[in-house]
Order: sequence, then structure tokens, then C-alpha cells
Amino acid sequence: MWYFFGPNIIYGEDALDFMENIPGEKAFIVSDKVLDELGYIKILTDKLDELGRKYEIFTDVVPDPREEDIMNASKKCIEYSPDLVIGLGGGSVIDTAKACYAIYEYPEYTIDDLHPFQPDLYNIKKSKLVAIPTTSGTGAETTMAVVVSRLEDDVWKKYEQAHKGMIPHFAIVDPVFPSGMPSRLTAETGFDALAHSIESLTGTWRNEFSDAMTLKAIELIYKYLPIAVKDGKNQEARDMMHQAATMAGLSFGNSQAHIGHSMGHALGAIFHTTHGQAVGLYLPYILQFCLNNPDESNDTVKRVARLVKQLGWAKWDEEDKKAANVMVSKIKELAKEVNLPIAAKELNIPKEDYEKNIDGMIQLCFESAISTCSPRSANGDAFRKIFLKAYEGQDVEF
Repeated sequence: MWYFFGPNIIYGEDALDFMENIPGEKAFIVSDKVLDELGYIKILTDKLDELGRKYEIFTDVVPDPREEDIMNASKKCIEYSPDLVIGLGGGSVIDTAKACYAIYEYPEYTIDDLHPFQPDLYNIKKSKLVAIPTTSGTGAETTMAVVVSRLEDDVWKKYEQAHKGMIPHFAIVDPVFPSGMPSRLTAETGFDALAHSIESLTGTWRNEFSDAMTLKAIELIYKYLPIAVKDGKNQEARDMMHQAATMAGLSFGNSQAHIGHSMGHALGAIFHTTHGQAVGLYLPYILQFCLNNPDESNDTVKRVARLVKQLGWAKWDEEDKKAANVMVSKIKELAKEVNLPIAAKELNIPKEDYEKNIDGMIQLCFESAISTCSPRSANGDAFRKIFLKAYEGQDVEF
């Protein structure tokens, strides 16, 4: 038996109009100050005003939301007592909204209570959860995950909390919201979606439904990400990338990411690198590591080769290992096309500082629950080698 969970998805131009079909008279809106300044919250509140709905707005979410910030948002939500919790923003905002939604139902909860084995979270009745993404990458609008930053040992560690009960009821995927993203953010969030897709395909929890979403997501990313980066006003590219990110979210939300995200979270915790940039950077190297798995029973090579052939990047009679490695080349080519780094040294992190912190980053990888979903287990020595190869931009040949 398997399962495939996801929200009700409303997508395309004017998707926000669907709010009239979502019951609830009082909405607690979770967002951030930047989106407020850009006028995106007003787009939502204008619609709520039109529908005669009441609302309160919380805009104190920051990137990589910290535990105390999430608890503060939850306190405000509890005080307002809404019947709708709406997350309008990127992954940090939507993750905060998910936690608010759960803690509003169970005020005695802490962040540590938001775990997969918590039976109470299947019985949330006070409110419905609506996610409206403003970036095209995190897929947070479709998943059960909440990534929380907690200060421990002078490091802001990222904890990956999750429960199916925190999957939003509705995901409104309207291209009006990401249309103002700058070129760099468009590229980084696009690579986050690509990392979700490829890690989903290669992970131990992958399934036929997630594979199907992966295929279409990657097809759309390669066709439309370069266009969206070069011309942010191209509405078709924005719409297709927004859909691709949601498909990638459905894929990895039902199969999980793995060591690429563990390494990206570790880099971000130590050097405060943006999430999409970090996971995109390590993607070709962790893929090579997985493709080089000496375990003959592993079918990663076969699955990646099939993907490459389905996308038309290799002939159907091509040898599988050769075809699979085309994906590595394609990742690097796309990164160059959208002007993202393909080596950690391009982030202007001094090599001495990077190497000095490798032990700490390895430890963070071991503490990451999703690292267990990799098709090839990485010990400390393997993580070290991948980190070093990725710094120089060298192929992982082991």
C-alpha cells in the first residue's frame, strides 16, 4: 500500500478568484514585510474585502523562520481565533502558516510536537489552511513539511518537522504573485524545484505517482525557467514555472528529498546561503554520487536514464549509465544559462573557511532526517569528499 497526499490545487490566471468558494469569515494572513511593501498582500485583502471577509495580517516572518518567530505568529493566531489561516509568500511564510494552523488547534504544542507520529494533528477542526505561493520553487503549498531554524551551539540549525495533517486544504497557484520576482530569485527558486524533482526521482521513497509529477516538472523547468529569468514579464513562462514548482512539490512531498537538501541546509546554516542556491549547487554532485552506487540492486541509473530518454536528451538505445550522466551535464548547463554557481567557491566563501566548517556541516547532514532517503548511504568520509568536490566544481567519481 502507498498513498499520495496533496491539497486542492487551483492554478492559472485569476486563480485567486476561487477564494469565494472557500468558506470562512475570519482569516489570519501570514506573510512578510517585503510582500506588504510590494503590494501583494493588498491583492489578497482586496479580494477578501470584495467578499466581505474579515482578516488580521501578520507580517513578521523572516527567511528561514526561527522557532520563537513561529511561536509568536501562533500566539497572534490564537488571539484572533480565525476560521481560515492563509499563508501568502514563499516557503518560509507558508511553513510558518502551517505551524500556526496546527498550534492554533493545540495551543499547548511546541515545535517539537509537529512530528509524523502525532495522532492529534489528523483532527484539526478550528480552521482551514490556504497556501498562496509567491515564488515558484519551494512547493511548500503542497507538502506536510515545516522547516524551522533553532539556535544550538551557536549555529542556526534547520529542523525538518512534518505531518500529513499540515498539508494545506487549498493551494492557490496564481501567476500574478511571482510575476515581480527578480531574475536571481527566479533562478534560485527554479533550481529548488529542480532539486525537488531529481531528489524525488532518485530517493528510496519514490513512487509511480511522484515519478509522473517529476517528469512533467522537469520538462517545464527546462523550457520555461530560462525565459522567466530573462523576461520576468512573460506571463506564460511565469504561469508554467509556477505550475512546475507545484508539481515538483507534489512529487517530493510524497517521496521526500534526500542528501542534496541535507547538504544545502547545512551550507545555509553555516554560511547563510539562500536555500535554492544551496540545494541547486550540490545537485549535480549528489546525483553523481547516487549514480555511482556500487550496489547492483539499486535502480537509480535505470530510472534517471529513462527520464533522460523520455525528455529526448538521449536515444532509447543509449546505454543507461551514459544516458543517466546526461542529466548531470544538463543540470550544469541550466545553471550556467540562468547564471547560478556550479561550484561553492563561486559563492566567495574562502576555501579555508569552507574546509574549517566541513565537520560541522557533516554533523548537520547526519542530523537531517531526510538524508536517510538517499538511494546510496553517505558516511562522514563520503560527505566530506562531496563537499570538497562541490567546492572546486569537480566530478564525483567515487
